Amino acid sequence: MNWKKFFAATLAIIFFAVEVQAASTWQPERKIGLLSGLTQVTLQMSAPCVMIDADTQKQLQKIEANRNFSVDFAALKAKSIEIRGEKVALKDLQVTVGGKKYFGGIRIDKVSGALRVINIVPVEEYLRGVVPEEMPISFSKEALKAQAVAARTFTLKNTGKHKSEGYDLCSTTHCQVYEGTSSISAQTDAAIRETRGEVLYYKGAAAMTNFHTDSGGMTESGKEVWGTDMPYLQAVTEFEKQTQPWTVKVSKADFSERMGSAFGNLQKIDLSPLVIGKSASDRSASGRIKFAVLVGKNKTVKMTGAQLRSKFSLPSTLCNIKIEGGEVVFEGFGRGHGVGMSQYGAENFAKHGWNYTKILSHYYKGTELKKLY
Repeated sequence: MNWKKFFAATLAIIFFAVEVQAASTWQPERKIGLLSGLTQVTLQMSAPCVMIDADTQKQLQKIEANRNFSVDFAALKAKSIEIRGEKVALKDLQVTVGGKKYFGGIRIDKVSGALRVINIVPVEEYLRGVVPEEMPISFSKEALKAQAVAARTFTLKNTGKHKSEGYDLCSTTHCQVYEGTSSISAQTDAAIRETRGEVLYYKGAAAMTNFHTDSGGMTESGKEVWGTDMPYLQAVTEFEKQTQPWTVKVSKADFSERMGSAFGNLQKIDLSPLVIGKSASDRSASGRIKFAVLVGKNKTVKMTGAQLRSKFSLPSTLCNIKIEGGEVVFEGFGRGHGVGMSQYGAENFAKHGWNYTKILSHYYKGTELKKLY
């Protein structure tokens, strides 16, 4: 045996294993806006940390583990500070902010005479606080895995959405609901772990993986809702039709009042009847309302489906509208804007044997699933 060659080959294997391990543990970090407008905030770190000036990287002080400390606007000399683990990786650190616990470290900026609190968190840990908030943990494993990939892709695609405010994403429905460690579960943790680093791409860029609660039987194209044509966000059918039925009733007097004093009393509503999957001049290909003509005693108004949904707090625009006696009755299906993956639709497909990759390819046509890290 040539021991020199054997030794060299062994070293190569070791170095390769180390590189693979390093690649498998790396993940991107993101900044999530938590709170703003505070004059003081109370924090606690799960491990010994250091506070640094975010601009100069100068160490300001050491922070003990598991002890409350406060950051006061008047006393804080630096414009921005960051608190990270002294010896603990960010993914293994937790921070308690005003009694609520989050993964990762913290950044605090002085803005307009107050403090803005930002969570610095690795993406996979961030998802642990997002997925169980966005989809019921009782859903099938393949549906949860589809949600994990959609949420991860959405995170990377929308990085910098709140750049002007100093962070990447907020913690509300405007971006994705993020509740830190309070809602983590074994089911969603497994879905995140088993899809680690997997992201949907379209023509070399991360896809816009919008999702919603329930399509009502057919999803909607992105162009119909937001005016931007994304080839992978097209209307697609569901396994089940007319799911999640709902009814909203408004008195004619209340309806007329919400339309404004110039409108007068409601006389008539012109709108084609709903047929899911059938378009009309005033309905999209899925059947959602593009516009309705509302005839008042003094004024006629052409209102879009999105405007109607906002004004009357409708679950979706996949609906009929009729006048019954002294009431205006909205009857429809589904919940949400209807674009991208329907979460209840994903669950139905999962129950019928579809795996998460098939579910994703159904809702995001022509996308490619890649393992980014």
